[in-house]
Amino acid sequence: MLRLAQLVRRWRESALGRDLGRALLLFLLWRGVLFAFAFVAGSITTDRFPHGINHDWNGGWFWNGWARWDAGWYRDVVRYGYYVVPGYGESTVAFFPLYAYLTKVLFYLTRNLLAAGLIVSNLSLVFSLFYLLRIGRRYFDEETVQRGLVYLLVFPTSFFFSAFYAEALFLLTTTAAFYYFLDERYFWCGIWGMLACLTRSSGVALFLAMAAGYFWNRRAHLSQMRLGALWLLLIPCGLLIFMLILKLTVGDPLAFSKVQAAWGRHLKFPLVTLWDEGRKLNFAVPRNAKNMDILGGQVVSVLFLIVPLFLIGKVDVSLILYSLLLVLIPLSTGRVLSIPRFAAPIFPAFFALAYRVKSRRFEQLFITASALLLGFYTVQYFNQYWAN
Repeated sequence: MLRLAQLVRRWRESALGRDLGRALLLFLLWRGVLFAFAFVAGSITTDRFPHGINHDWNGGWFWNGWARWDAGWYRDVVRYGYYVVPGYGESTVAFFPLYAYLTKVLFYLTRNLLAAGLIVSNLSLVFSLFYLLRIGRRYFDEETVQRGLVYLLVFPTSFFFSAFYAEALFLLTTTAAFYYFLDERYFWCGIWGMLACLTRSSGVALFLAMAAGYFWNRRAHLSQMRLGALWLLLIPCGLLIFMLILKLTVGDPLAFSKVQAAWGRHLKFPLVTLWDEGRKLNFAVPRNAKNMDILGGQVVSVLFLIVPLFLIGKVDVSLILYSLLLVLIPLSTGRVLSIPRFAAPIFPAFFALAYRVKSRRFEQLFITASALLLGFYTVQYFNQYWAN
């Protein structure tokens, strides 16, 4: 016992132990408040479908509340694998495999699919915070890093990090990839980047941003090019692996792209998307939820195209390019739907806010407004209303 106590003490005193402990503390504090709020709000509000969809999770009313909408598609990937329907209608091929496959592996241990998925999501969030602490310290003081993480955790759609969704896993894989990229450990960067491409289609933004950033940083010193940087080519291999899976299961490696039309997504220039979506706004119709979905998507798109620019000259250019690509890629599909959710993992933007805006009044206003919207969207999602 004495030996074990000594090992635990040394672990807690180590840099690794301290950072993991801080990440866990942040998670327990901010997610604990969110879970408590969801429990109280769920107890006093009414479920939209009390006896209908999304109630076959066997997790009880509270935990079922964290598995809505697209969670059902990930569940179907676990249960039934990939399939297509005639005419490439809505089907599982639109959802990348890593989150579902990790959930399936953990399911064999927990024997509860919902529990397995929520464990994957919330553990991913804890380790994401660990990597974010270490990335942030490369450029900012401790207070700025702390504020940046708080901003991320109270962002209105950050509840998806704890839901039966792939958002937290995507955050983990991308932050880990950037941590090793900035440390010039390109093999591990390539591995984590490949996992990001197996999590979400936007994972390709990692390769584009890192490749451009690598060459930009060495543009005047070609002799500094390292053969080891070729490990970055592992990143797009994640997409190739998914295409191979689709070829073997449904016979079409591009099925994930073709099925997007079923959700109304088509290739379009990003700025044209913002204009066209804005023309759909019609506030003459009372209680039109689509107005707020479109307006929210537009506002978030514009903000996340501007805020990362605050970091020009302060951080590696790849971080800025990556942030912009994570907005431009979904905009290129012709819709702003779900962009507030897609923006939640754009971690450089939250560091940019914490770095450039030092006003305590702004901090209080931002956290208060974000927390209110976070609570609102959480209750919406919990009760099976659409929440970005």
